[in-house]
Amino acid sequence: MSPIIVALYFSFVFLGMLYTFYKVRISHTSILMVLVFWEGLFDYLGSISGMGVLSFYKVVVVIYPVFLLWKKNVSFIKNKADIMVNIAFLLFSVSYWVTYYFYGGEVFTILSQYLYKFSFLWIAYHYFKDISYNAPRKEYVKKVLLVILSVQIAVAVFKIILMRFEFEGLVGTMSYGGGGPAVVIPIVALIFFWLIRDGRFNKKDWIFVALILIIAIASGKRQPILIYPAVLFVLFVFVSQKIRFSAILKYLLVATAVFYVGVKMTPTLTPEKKVGGEFSLSHVSGYVMNYYFGTTELSEILNNDSTGSGRGYGLILYTNPQMLTLYSDKEILFGKGIYEVAIKKHGRFTSGERADYGIQHEGLLGEAGALLYTLGYMGTISMLILVVTIIFSLRNKKLAWLVFLYYLWDLMFYYNQVFFFNSSALIALVIIFYSNSQEKEKMMHLNQHLQTVNSK
Repeated sequence: MSPIIVALYFSFVFLGMLYTFYKVRISHTSILMVLVFWEGLFDYLGSISGMGVLSFYKVVVVIYPVFLLWKKNVSFIKNKADIMVNIAFLLFSVSYWVTYYFYGGEVFTILSQYLYKFSFLWIAYHYFKDISYNAPRKEYVKKVLLVILSVQIAVAVFKIILMRFEFEGLVGTMSYGGGGPAVVIPIVALIFFWLIRDGRFNKKDWIFVALILIIAIASGKRQPILIYPAVLFVLFVFVSQKIRFSAILKYLLVATAVFYVGVKMTPTLTPEKKVGGEFSLSHVSGYVMNYYFGTTELSEILNNDSTGSGRGYGLILYTNPQMLTLYSDKEILFGKGIYEVAIKKHGRFTSGERADYGIQHEGLLGEAGALLYTLGYMGTISMLILVVTIIFSLRNKKLAWLVFLYYLWDLMFYYNQVFFFNSSALIALVIIFYSNSQEKEKMMHLNQHLQTVNSK
């Protein structure tokens, strides 16, 4: 890709930042949210300057919210949910540093991974949790996030006009070197938008919902084409308080239409490998099976003696950790350490043909397998417990189950980004606290209504 084209793209990204501040005003919260969502710009600036801009950015993204927590004098224990989240984070932290004790590595690299990749979730949890009971702050965060998502859509459209679908790693303002955000951001953005509209869409809302998917399409991502309509259907049929046959039929048709258009717009999901190609369910299903498991035969997938292939096969590795070269109890419990993978000593960990980790796997390996290799069962399970405690702090348990199941999908079949890529983690946290605020308001109105009735 021409450097001039990329420079033009990031000029538009920078203008998007200025527009965001213009629309929402500069505040501590808007600065933090913009910093999180404009990671791609800082990555790009570091690449063209040859300086450690991205490393400095990562330090700021961790230190700044810590400073805000200290300035606000935030209480880290306000309720039972906080206690559970704090204990889970402590367990993960202990496991993480025990792994470091066993295997070592450059301490600044290990600390960077711990703070930026894993700890930001816990820090942001405590910074944004007051949304649940502070109505003005809730509305302000909602406004900022809506503007940011609108900018992501605009940047995705600009990218398609400028370079069509040629650069997967450019995802809105969020990423310069990897297309992962294009998979998870549209899904969590959909849930957020459904939530703030209380499950009631007008014509403009449906247009916005359709445009969100452009973030994925602009990077040629396939997962959202399958997941997005499914989540849309579940939101309106399962999570919604009112379930009617007419609603099921209506939203099934809507989900089918979104799926159909998404497949036609994604070259790899059509037999002709081009936009606007034939819609073929057999081609889509075969592609999905081959992509995630390297075969369409179930017997081959379940054969633990064979070499694994695809992200989905990472699940099979949990029953046979020896395929990941985890032989001793220490390796099985605490992995082989994160350092060599973080610095890419043996190449790209997720691709067996370009790496030399000795694992029995070919092609892409999802994060579930990578976590088992680096952090072992203790680190992986404690990380999962941390996410579960955060998700199920949701008062709306139907919504909690939807978020949890999507997180599991991301963990098992992708790169564990819903809660551990900072932009999507921020949206997910806002979903949780915004929903809890809604549930509290509903309960308050119900109590007021009952008091009025009883007083008559």
